[in-house]
Amino acid sequence: MSDRSGRSDHNYHSKPSCSSGRRQSASLHGNECMTNVESVVLTQRWTVSNFDSLLKLSQPGSCLRSTVFKDDAVPEACWQLCLYPGGKREENANNVSLFLKMSATSPSKEVVLKAEYRFYFLDDNDEPKFSNVNVGEFHAKPPKGGHSWGLRNIPTTKVQNSIRQDKSLVISCHIELIPDVSKVPCKRVPITPSLKLPTTAVPTSFVEREIRMFDNMEGTDMTILAGPVGGEREAFQVHTYKLRAHSDVFQMMLSHDNMREVRDKQIDINDFSPGAVRAMIEFIYSGGIRTEFDVYQATDVMQIAEKYQILALKSSCEQSLLDRLSVNNVLDCITQAEKFNTDVLYDACIDFAVHNRQVIMQLPVWNNFVKEMPTLATGLLQKMVNANDVSPPTKKSRV
Repeated sequence: MSDRSGRSDHNYHSKPSCSSGRRQSASLHGNECMTNVESVVLTQRWTVSNFDSLLKLSQPGSCLRSTVFKDDAVPEACWQLCLYPGGKREENANNVSLFLKMSATSPSKEVVLKAEYRFYFLDDNDEPKFSNVNVGEFHAKPPKGGHSWGLRNIPTTKVQNSIRQDKSLVISCHIELIPDVSKVPCKRVPITPSLKLPTTAVPTSFVEREIRMFDNMEGTDMTILAGPVGGEREAFQVHTYKLRAHSDVFQMMLSHDNMREVRDKQIDINDFSPGAVRAMIEFIYSGGIRTEFDVYQATDVMQIAEKYQILALKSSCEQSLLDRLSVNNVLDCITQAEKFNTDVLYDACIDFAVHNRQVIMQLPVWNNFVKEMPTLATGLLQKMVNANDVSPPTKKSRV
């Protein structure tokens, strides 16, 4: 209704849109878990100069050794290539012997590893002229603490074909192995729910025509003036029937001839940005979100959807944020979801944050979140601490 000055009250809400039950997270989370086993890959490139002479002059048993290499993911073992240009023993004469040796880093610890190892001799173009793939179980047992697998008899002719123009031999070695799987934790997979809205397939051409009517302002009979008073404002030409069809608030506002908006053919929206108003209008015409938003822009659109009772737009904004949830924006999403009472988004964000707690708590945004949102942070922190594989927070993280 209007006051004496002709202004109208825009509080046309027919009913609140939030769900009746808060934080029903149990219904969102399934029993899905994942063990993420990653293989360790080590490589070494070894160049041996003047190899053509070594082939001719080396005695059986004469050994060249590469530098020792290892990977921090498997700290109990280190690796080394052993090359015998004249063969390892007398019975290997006229052949080249190449071995991969694993040694235990501790003189008292027994180490057993199964690995796939690949040898390549590379030509001047770094293309393999010779290659070999094998799988071996390496067993380093104290006190000797070393074990090797490899090739005893590589024909000298094959090696000669791999010697480069500068007379060198380039060996590339690749090792792939799996670390101790008993130490790989199994973690629950966070569920990112989808908002289920009843939908009907609409031809793309239909949507394009609707948007074209808005863009071209053909047959429009109403102006929406958007933006704060005294600030940057934008006018949108729209069709009254579209507003009334998709918003109960606009329906009530524009169904009475004595309303100022009806008389002036103008709706003044000064509590939302032009961008949020445009998103709302585009949704009314197309049935979808046509612009990429950040967290704060999306929540701005959710607010305007709440005010004008366009609940499908609010749900679409929630889903857009769910689809783009990351460790960098999840705390902002939690804050906004709590502020605007969006349960599905809130529950998904909490679950995601708990699952990725070890990364999130190391980010600068975590400290800001603890400082600016202490109540929310306390609740989230308790969920993080209660998770199976996390230690109590340090003083830096405690609220």
